[in-house]
Amino acid sequence: MYNPVKTIKTNTVGTVNMLGLARRVKARMLLASTSEIYGDPEIHPQPETYWGHVNTIGPRSCYDEGKRVAESLMVAYQKQEKVQIRIARIFNTFGPRMHMNDGRVVSNFILQALQGKPITIYGKGAQTRSFQYVDDLVDGLIALMNSNTSLPVNIGNPEEYTITDFANLIKNLVGSKSKIINHPSQEDDPKQRRPDITRAAELLNWKPKISMKDGLKKTIEYFQAELEQEKAKS
Repeated sequence: MYNPVKTIKTNTVGTVNMLGLARRVKARMLLASTSEIYGDPEIHPQPETYWGHVNTIGPRSCYDEGKRVAESLMVAYQKQEKVQIRIARIFNTFGPRMHMNDGRVVSNFILQALQGKPITIYGKGAQTRSFQYVDDLVDGLIALMNSNTSLPVNIGNPEEYTITDFANLIKNLVGSKSKIINHPSQEDDPKQRRPDITRAAELLNWKPKISMKDGLKKTIEYFQAELEQEKAKS
């Protein structure tokens, strides 16, 4: 949203460039697509057969539509140029070595809880998200690359939490006294987000192994160590 033109160019021109390279060297190409292609979904959970509900001129459209075009490009190059393609629709992912100030909900909540700052929620906090641990995502991507499918495949954890419940969970795991405060909601923020992973189970024999709570504990430990390192430097 900060740089919409660059976001669109990365997803379109960048994907064309990579597909051209894949065609020349006869490589198999993986597109890291996103659950955002479903927009603010009217179907729940979201299967790969759902075409989405996206505002083409909203503040998030640079990303949503950029990824949708990237998927179209992948399929066009497969059909026309015989490029081998794999499309992963990645749902919210977290884990150690995330950038602490990347502005994502997991890093924001953990950092705010560890520092005793207010935990900020946009809107009422009733919107839901599903979070997967990074190791599960990596296993899913490897399984997808080694498979024979060129269909889009959801890679995500179906464990679903409201944003308020998620904030409270992190607060309790940290043992924080942070207050939870609500800001105005963001435009076109999806109300529900949860993957249907039936296709991944059937075609890749994949499903997440690490619960969100266990993944959060590992991520919190990493953030704690990073904060202590920063303190030591100053």
